[in-house]
Amino acid sequence: MAEGRQGLRAVLGEPAFARYVAGNAVSLVGTWTQRVAVGWLAWELEGSPFWLGVVAFADLFPTLVVGPFGGLLADRLERRRILLTTQSLLALQSLALAVLTLAGYIDILVLVAMSALQGALVGINQPARLAYIPTLVSRARLASAVALNSVVFNTARIAGPAVGGLLIAGFGTAAAFLANTASYLVFILALARLPAARPPSRARAGWLAELQEALSLVTGGGALAPVFAMVLGASVLLRPVAEFLPALAAGVYGGGAGAFALLTASLGAGAVAGGLWLAARPAVDELRALFAIQFAGTATLLLLLASPDLRFAVPAAFLCGAAFAATGVTAQSLLQKRVPMDIRGRVLALYGLCMRSGPAIGAVAAGALAEGLGLRPTLALGGLANLLLAGLLLRRRGRLAARLETLAGSGD
Repeated sequence: MAEGRQGLRAVLGEPAFARYVAGNAVSLVGTWTQRVAVGWLAWELEGSPFWLGVVAFADLFPTLVVGPFGGLLADRLERRRILLTTQSLLALQSLALAVLTLAGYIDILVLVAMSALQGALVGINQPARLAYIPTLVSRARLASAVALNSVVFNTARIAGPAVGGLLIAGFGTAAAFLANTASYLVFILALARLPAARPPSRARAGWLAELQEALSLVTGGGALAPVFAMVLGASVLLRPVAEFLPALAAGVYGGGAGAFALLTASLGAGAVAGGLWLAARPAVDELRALFAIQFAGTATLLLLLASPDLRFAVPAAFLCGAAFAATGVTAQSLLQKRVPMDIRGRVLALYGLCMRSGPAIGAVAAGALAEGLGLRPTLALGGLANLLLAGLLLRRRGRLAARLETLAGSGD
């Protein structure tokens, strides 16, 4: 435990990274505060589940479209400047939402348009945000930095909705939007005191050719294809269980809103704990750790599905959350270390798309299949499919490790 605390102190002892983490934490809490407020405002305006879905789609879809081009920008332009620009535009977007709401000019179509704008800006922001982290820490502490960044995200995902709920109840949705504006300003001030991150100089091909360069690494016979297969497998086949916690709480464990809140909190707490564990004790061999986590993730999911009541389900959900967070942290740490700097932004953009879109795709497919098979058998089949995928890839681990070494040696 003392060694783990020293590891966390060491990475937070890097002044630039500590400043980044503090600003990023405030910004992420504000982001989740606004997401809750947008959903609540959509319900107030229309009282329709359909429009809730439309608003959520408007936030997600632009990110999927713009994300790869955000990766291109992160590899071509100075990354801190991208962050400062997008954070400033996001602050203006949240401020505009607050003003429109207070003035009574907000309606559902305006809310959809503003959500789409936010999704597009996030698509540009996210690759630069991920690719910027190695600028702030030494290579030896990079894995701990990635893990701590995951802890910040998962903690904000818990704290942000709580803050949003309090602000909406006490002061209305406009207050939540203003709080998010303030959180962006905090992060902008932190970024202004951080070093620049210029991409390496190199001859540039066209945009489509550079996108193809990244895609060739993560698909087919590319060096990163098995890593992305595991990331996408876990996202599509394991992580959708979080979307079905209401159904598990009520339909399987016989609880109500309290049971759902307990399972959700346990899953989130597990994600934070898993990230803290990896921040304190980063994996030396990320590839081996990634395989181990794939098997552990399937085991924890099956344990959750087999739980007869909440006494067993709550700790199982905690273990699920830890395994899910560990998958993302370990995969991202591997990519940050092994992918050359001049293509890292594009690869991390594709990683972000897998992590964000995978659970949504998996939830839609599982929901349709569960109509006939039942929820628990459907989710269990997903876990077994992920286990089979990991087992097939494990047979090629030696070849994959050699490819990754070659890839790392070709860059910085």
